[in-house]
Amino acid sequence: MGFTPLEGLMMGTRSGSVDPGILTYLMRQRKLSGQQLDEVLNQKSGLLGVSGISSDMRQILAASKNGDDPAKMARAKLALDIYVHRLRSGIGAMIAVLGGVDALVFTAGVGENSPEVRAAVCDNFAFLGLKLDQEKNASPLENDRAISASDAGVRVLVIHAEEDWMIARQCWNLVRQQSSG
Repeated sequence: MGFTPLEGLMMGTRSGSVDPGILTYLMRQRKLSGQQLDEVLNQKSGLLGVSGISSDMRQILAASKNGDDPAKMARAKLALDIYVHRLRSGIGAMIAVLGGVDALVFTAGVGENSPEVRAAVCDNFAFLGLKLDQEKNASPLENDRAISASDAGVRVLVIHAEEDWMIARQCWNLVRQQSSG
């Protein structure tokens, strides 16, 4: 994320990073106000906006595989393809900035719960020694674990986000600082 959660990867309802020209286009051609533009970018874009179905990756995956409506199936597939492309691009950029990779960690909603997305993302990084154990990747996540193949040069991990625990820790630290100061 950057200044706002809009920057970076496309999310359920957020656009992710966009060409700034789309903003002026929407304002001129669609006559959107700043408030309307904010609503489109934050609440009507991302997986929901592209698919026209849902902001939930589980529903996007299901619709992309066996939708009754070919048009909806195509839009769901497009949303999935864009999401995976943007995720690969972000990972590739970080690998370049860091000068390599020791481990790739998947976390949070899609990272923890979507073996299909993890597999699609990892396939393009095989040239770096990144290789999934398909059985480990497909099995339900109960605990944090490695899902890379035993002969992989790069470890792939799935880690529970535990955002609530991090928020609680930050609150505790703030309370301690205020009581000691």
